[in-house]
Amino acid sequence: MKIKDKSLEIRVPNDSAFRFETSTHLPKLHQNMIFIGCRGSGKGVAMSNMIRMLPFDRVLCISPTFKSNKEILKDLNINEEDVFCPDDKDVIEKIMKIGEQEVEDLERYRSDLKMFNKFKKLLQSSSQFIPDELLLQFYDGASFKPPEHKYNGREPILALIVDDCQGTNLFRSKRFQNCVIRHRHCFEFKEGGALGISLFICCQNYKAAAGGGLPRAIRNNCTSMVLFKTKDKKTLKEMAEEVAGEVDEETFLNVYQRATDEPHSFLFIDLNKKKEHLSMFRKNFNEYIQP
Repeated sequence: MKIKDKSLEIRVPNDSAFRFETSTHLPKLHQNMIFIGCRGSGKGVAMSNMIRMLPFDRVLCISPTFKSNKEILKDLNINEEDVFCPDDKDVIEKIMKIGEQEVEDLERYRSDLKMFNKFKKLLQSSSQFIPDELLLQFYDGASFKPPEHKYNGREPILALIVDDCQGTNLFRSKRFQNCVIRHRHCFEFKEGGALGISLFICCQNYKAAAGGGLPRAIRNNCTSMVLFKTKDKKTLKEMAEEVAGEVDEETFLNVYQRATDEPHSFLFIDLNKKKEHLSMFRKNFNEYIQP
């Protein structure tokens, strides 16, 4: 029996789980995207191209092999100070501080902009007294200038690459796993909401903990997967289990074979596809596969 009482109805919040707009055929943001493939499969190239296509303002990187992969990552404009070693026990704290600083800079700019708009109104009124602190705040020695922000007042879109970190303490770090779980809730604003961060994680093994595979916390919170060719039937079965809620194992294996039938081609699985996307499965990023 349905209860006819509107006070018991669920209210859905207006905010989306995916904060930033992207082009039609690109995935939503924020992402926790994982790339699985053996050495030389091309997962680093696929990852860097996906990040290049998305509208990121700042890309951070945790990798012990950043310098040797510099050619692959060159189009992402990663600053040297934004590259970290997975063996640094404070690496997640350093990542958190960067995001928190971006929030602090933006909130300071918004506050200063309100003060500047107030200051402009006072300048236009000959009868209003202008406090000295306002004059000093916006006078640069030649004229009065508004506050500046490196992203012109909009929220920066952040990405974090995690590459070649299997077998390191990072994957066993509870702080890192917590960062993955709450990636879109990281870096909260004082007035509500959060800046968040997208993660792009490259790994050779899927589940095998002994081989540096992905912890359950990461696998269970992924928004999309990029899978390269493998001869390991157990690994394929494990991957099929991850999408069991969407398609059956036979359908998944059929789609997988179609997507990985060429050298370096891969299956892209978007677990949170947009309504306009023809399928959750693609061969590479540019070819939808209908199961």
